Amino acid sequence: MPEDNRFSELVQRYTADPDWLPSVARDITDAIHGELTALDDEDLRTATYASSESVLRLLAYMVRNDVPPREAEPPPAAVEYAREFVRHGVPLDSLLRAYYVGHATFFKRWAAAVHADVRGDGQQAYAIELGAAWTFEFVEALSAGLVRSYASERERWVRSAAAVRSQTVEALLSGRPADVQTMSSRLHYELERDHVAFVVWLEPPEGPGGEGLAMLERAGLQVATSLADAKPLLVPRGRLLIAGWVAAPATGGGDYLKGLRLDPREFPGVLAACGCRGTGVSGFQRSHQEALNARRIARLTRRRAGSVTRYDEVALASLATADVEQAREFVLAELGPLAEGDDRTVRMAATLQVYLEENLSPRRTAQRLGVHENTITNRIRSVQERLPHPIDQRACELQVALRIVRLAQGE
Repeated sequence: MPEDNRFSELVQRYTADPDWLPSVARDITDAIHGELTALDDEDLRTATYASSESVLRLLAYMVRNDVPPREAEPPPAAVEYAREFVRHGVPLDSLLRAYYVGHATFFKRWAAAVHADVRGDGQQAYAIELGAAWTFEFVEALSAGLVRSYASERERWVRSAAAVRSQTVEALLSGRPADVQTMSSRLHYELERDHVAFVVWLEPPEGPGGEGLAMLERAGLQVATSLADAKPLLVPRGRLLIAGWVAAPATGGGDYLKGLRLDPREFPGVLAACGCRGTGVSGFQRSHQEALNARRIARLTRRRAGSVTRYDEVALASLATADVEQAREFVLAELGPLAEGDDRTVRMAATLQVYLEENLSPRRTAQRLGVHENTITNRIRSVQERLPHPIDQRACELQVALRIVRLAQGE
């Protein structure tokens, strides 16, 4: 069999399995993020996978259609990935290293597939060599295009006002010493006041970059307007994620956040999260971190589009789920079968939560739920039969577990 045909036949055989390319893309993503610690960002990890899978599908297409590897051009997801490196301040060397790691990971999977599929040591070595030669030329051609994309985005980014805002905000959030007046002037935003920080993002994050960012900017303005500030500070902070700050309304407490919501018809797939009021630069930093923590809880619990998650309402859940797997184990240990997600069990858990909030009083629980006291007594008896521990001995633990039970339900 001619050399090119042999390589093409093997590629087509492996890629005929619909799970093969996605699984290789996952391996490449894990390898890249395992080596390049500067890429420790959930949104950037999503972009790594999207870029890896698009490059693999380009490879398969070119092989099937006898397109020489030297003609490879980066697909749109790979170009966007290069732009993300610029926006995150990650150097070009790291981008090229990511492709080196990706190529090495692909080659391992290729060699493993050939060893399992091709008989004869000589034939195996030959097939592996074909894959090495073709993919090396392919990645070399891609790299040239990526360098051009990175350089173009870098030039545009450095010159843009958005870059100045992004770099200034990055300096503020990093805690580096700063001249507050100079920073305020650069941002056109007064830092010596009370702030409320928020973030808006798109779920799922695979939407079109340009359209998605424009919609997020509109959503950010909508949140700011709802908070009585028509001149917010809005800064892209990741792939389809925008951070915002507004002057906190004069009213005390968090009443100004009640009822805050985005119209999912106007902003499909968009969610928001808010931090608490903070003062000065330290409050600017803290409120933003709170908004990110609230976003993490919103994503873990799969909040619906249009929802706005307030940190003051999920602070306990945020603290309790810093280690997600440990939190799930805690929930299962405390609630046992009461952690299940069927309707009857969810109603029982809701009754227990009110019962705990009312200091184990059946009378007050019945009043809140609008049922007879005996009904509550019977429900709590049924609840206790499902729990691993007596209610009165684990009241505090049960309240925490009930706050984060959706993690264990996998919702």
